[in-house]
Amino acid sequence: MSGQWGFTTSRPTDARYGDDVAKYAMSHGEPGLKTFVREVLQNSNDARLDNDQPARVTFKLESLEGDEAIEYLRALDIDTWSEHAKLATDTESGKHIAEAIKRIKDDEKIRILTIEDQNTEGLLGEENADESNFTALVRDVLFSSKSGDTAGGSYGLGKAVLWLYSGLSLVMFNSTLSEPDPKDQSPRLIGRTRLPTHKSEDGDTVYQGHGWYGGLNGDEEGARPESIWGEEAESIADELQLSRPDGPGTSIQVVDFRVPTAEERLEDEELADQITEMAIEWFWPAIYRGDLEVAVEVEGETKQASIDEYPQYEPFTSCLDDRVDSVSQLDEPGDVAQAAISLDVPEKNDGSGGADTQLDLLVRRADTGEYQHRNEVAFVRGAGMVVEYYDRDRVVVGNQDFHAVLLGGRARPWGTDESPRDEDTTVEEFLTAAEPPQHDEWVRTETLANTYSRGFRTAVEGIKSDVTETLRGLVAPDVDRGTTGPQRLGNRFNIGNESRGGRSDRESPSSQRVTGSTNISFDEVYTHWSFNGEVEPLSDQNEIRAVTVSLIRMAEERATSDRLPVQNISSDTAGVSISLPEQNGVQVGRLEPAPGTSKISFEGVSTEDHRQVETRLKVSVDVAERRDE
Repeated sequence: MSGQWGFTTSRPTDARYGDDVAKYAMSHGEPGLKTFVREVLQNSNDARLDNDQPARVTFKLESLEGDEAIEYLRALDIDTWSEHAKLATDTESGKHIAEAIKRIKDDEKIRILTIEDQNTEGLLGEENADESNFTALVRDVLFSSKSGDTAGGSYGLGKAVLWLYSGLSLVMFNSTLSEPDPKDQSPRLIGRTRLPTHKSEDGDTVYQGHGWYGGLNGDEEGARPESIWGEEAESIADELQLSRPDGPGTSIQVVDFRVPTAEERLEDEELADQITEMAIEWFWPAIYRGDLEVAVEVEGETKQASIDEYPQYEPFTSCLDDRVDSVSQLDEPGDVAQAAISLDVPEKNDGSGGADTQLDLLVRRADTGEYQHRNEVAFVRGAGMVVEYYDRDRVVVGNQDFHAVLLGGRARPWGTDESPRDEDTTVEEFLTAAEPPQHDEWVRTETLANTYSRGFRTAVEGIKSDVTETLRGLVAPDVDRGTTGPQRLGNRFNIGNESRGGRSDRESPSSQRVTGSTNISFDEVYTHWSFNGEVEPLSDQNEIRAVTVSLIRMAEERATSDRLPVQNISSDTAGVSISLPEQNGVQVGRLEPAPGTSKISFEGVSTEDHRQVETRLKVSVDVAERRDE
């Protein structure tokens, strides 16, 4: 007996599926490699056995060619699968699958990615169980065995990336179970494809589109193949390049692996590098704590994902390392301060839960050269994944740069000798419910609304504003926000009848002497600010002696002392002398017109501004009584 494909049938009056709705949900936003890496690692991390060992995950990239590819496709029963795929080309998704088949034939090569995890639970549960690891990952759509828990995923949507990233929408599973549920005959092998609804060639039979690779226990048409077990599964797994090491866990093989939005197919080495870095970027908390190990294998060479290889994440781990030696003020680079972020979790609708508690914010002053993820806050809860890097660059313009970690739920006491409290578990559940299907932020969700009583919106939406306010106190302690700051300059505004920057040897400028307008905008192509303006005295009795243009960095709604250099400035007003002097060490634009000039226009650009912090224009005009010709 070998594996074979079977497709479930449906009635002609049943709903048809052009594609898998869960795949579309997961492709929303950023369907690059990031989504895939986050979802598969989260699934393995959530399934880690309750012991002191980490979940070990290895991504294995292989491109099969020639006889090896032929033998692989034969073991995959590709002929049966192809018959159905060819009948499903009426939809957009079906056409893409047909294109993938043609490409594989033309190239005589197929890429497979196997995600092999160890020290995890494995695909436990009966074929038709209401709730189990097996049914949640392999069988069901939009069901999750994690529902109500505080694991990384709770929607049952994340697994959709497996089919989304397969050019053939075809995924194979081989699992060694951690306990004899439902059998003590590991491994367990099964495959699943998600094709559009299609009809047989004679049009008499409608296939729902969901196909299964496994063992058929009868000849009934439309029956679902079930898992293959034990030695037979082991033998087929060998032919499918899907053999497993000893020990519990699951190997998931994505057939014809691709990145859906990539302009071109990346080479295996390049893919491997990106997977490794993204594993560190999003799972450094779990890796740092020893809960997760990640490796990538290409052509027999294995590369371990190590935080040491990516020093840009060390400032975040240093927040945890140095937490016990935290200081009250960030005087020196490397100093770590901590602060509490209050969170009032409302009761659930059934009256349970609820806590007036806190998240812990750790802030580390950045050192020279620590540019990447600078001024960002990593939001982390007990699942060990970075939910979001919250960019607070605008908070620190002109002040101290930093890296920060916000620890919520069961992650709150990390870096101390404390254990999570009951309140931390309450917060963990609340934050889990506040994550959308992509688990990439804490926001108001339908799950929150359905689970918690009044007050959940204020609680979750107040986290970011409280973090910002706390950061401002730690990294910008000299700012007095209770007083009026420098005059605010609009991105486009009429120059208020005021002259500034007069010289003592000239007639002192007075108010209500100048009018005009300016404009400033960011140029995405050249990554600099472009500006222009026009000024003139209000009185015909006055003339312009000089115009000085400088660029002011903004923080939130405040002007700061930070300035962006003017790269160049020009004027179409005749007789204007142009220069780029420095003021307080920063280059500004200066225009000095010929005597008798009553109006002057100008335009220019800043130096490159990769930080893209809001910047406004300051125009200082010297006016004086018109001189005799």
